[in-house]
Amino acid sequence: MNHVQTELLSVIEIFKDHLPADQLADMDELTKVGEPGIAFENLCTQLYEFYVSIKPEHLEKLRAIGLSMGISSKYWERLKDCG
Repeated sequence: MNHVQTELLSVIEIFKDHLPADQLADMDELTKVGEPGIAFENLCTQLYEFYVSIKPEHLEKLRAIGLSMGISSKYWERLKDCG
């Protein structure tokens, strides 16, 4: 497992009380089997759809992970207005 996957798993853990357990389990599994990009996009989408309030430091972690994977900023930018 690489650094990005490890970081993503730690961020998924942060939101364990805010998103459905089955969704988080899917994101965890996707990350572990080498699909962290899909897991990241799913995480950001679910955070947005459930209107989860996100601390600035967690948003920064999401931004850093997204940038390191070359994912469109639209996934984390829209989370600034949540909660």
